[in-house]
Amino acid sequence: MARPRITKRHIKDIFAFTDDVVRNYPDRLIGTPSCIAAGKRIAEEFEKNCDPGSVKREAFICNPRAFLKYIRPAVICYIFSTICNSFKRPVSALYGYGLAVAMFVSQFAFYKEFFDPFFPKEVGYNVYGSVEPEGEVKQQIILCGHHDAAYVFHYMDKSPKMYPLFLIAGIIPFMLGLLFTLFMTITRTTPLWMRRILLAALAGVVPLWWFTTDEVSPAAGDNMVATAIVNEATKIFADQKRKGKNLLKHTRIICLSVDGEECGLRGSRAYVKLHEKELKDIKTYVFCMDTLYNADKLVFIDNDLNLTVDLSHEMAQELTDIALSLGYKARVSHVPWGGGSTDAASFGQVDVEASCLMAFELDVKNLQEDLVYHTPRDFSDAIEPEVVEQALTIIREYIIKKDREILA
Repeated sequence: MARPRITKRHIKDIFAFTDDVVRNYPDRLIGTPSCIAAGKRIAEEFEKNCDPGSVKREAFICNPRAFLKYIRPAVICYIFSTICNSFKRPVSALYGYGLAVAMFVSQFAFYKEFFDPFFPKEVGYNVYGSVEPEGEVKQQIILCGHHDAAYVFHYMDKSPKMYPLFLIAGIIPFMLGLLFTLFMTITRTTPLWMRRILLAALAGVVPLWWFTTDEVSPAAGDNMVATAIVNEATKIFADQKRKGKNLLKHTRIICLSVDGEECGLRGSRAYVKLHEKELKDIKTYVFCMDTLYNADKLVFIDNDLNLTVDLSHEMAQELTDIALSLGYKARVSHVPWGGGSTDAASFGQVDVEASCLMAFELDVKNLQEDLVYHTPRDFSDAIEPEVVEQALTIIREYIIKKDREILA
């Protein structure tokens, strides 16, 4: 059976859906009326393509502000501890530095939720639906994007080239503070040079106060366009099924748009928690997409969440091979330390095969000056149409390939 063609109409529809949500539902922070309404709009679109009755809006509760809004309390802890050091009270200082480091390590490095109870609760909504195959379901492929938006990152917006410097200069003092005051506490000494270093390091710590703003990015490339691609890919297969030419023999497609990715993967974690049994009862592959901007920078991720979660190298390599066979530039890589995470990590943490397609400069040392990621400029005009076509074509080829492997 012939493959359905990827046409200019498909690309146009993806951009139209992206722009519709970005324009009509701005400031899509999890739990806000705008984000909830956006999820309802996505569900309406999914219902046009998914099997009748399969589309669900699934609620979950989380504490989203714990993920980034701990930074200002951490800065306060540093200032408090540095003052304590100035008065030769290292034990009090140790508690402050230790608390700040615990916040950074748990939230920034590992996305743990230890401090969540200290922040307000919000209700988020994941949206998903499915298209069933012609025969018995022997495997399923989840196509995943996220529809919530990020806070604007002040230094990403104003000076992306300096972003790594601000990050390093801000974090290292906390580690030094913990080590120095631990030494002071054990030795019962308070070396002047240590106290002076920690005082001088305030120059690096204080700018963290403005690390995030309260402004919200339009979030077209990160990541509404991915949800629009998920929807369009589902439509392609659903249209064939409606014509009596179902390309899916034993493979179920699940289209999934999660909420709360930008607050530490809260939405995808909630989805995995609720559906872990069915994710493992049937062979499952999870194809995530995030930060799709540049057609010459296709990367399939095999390691995620600041180098702490292994994804499926085999799946990443298979997707890369498909992309290369289509003439695209693509490679297997990982999200670097400090680069955060994608929703694929939530699935990788429970040993479900997953990878994420990104099309973006991953090296934080080489961020381009015209960066739109996590800025007020993240509109669809920053997304190259070619990358949308590439993503859609790779999805088509991957699903058909995996389904034919079942028949072989």
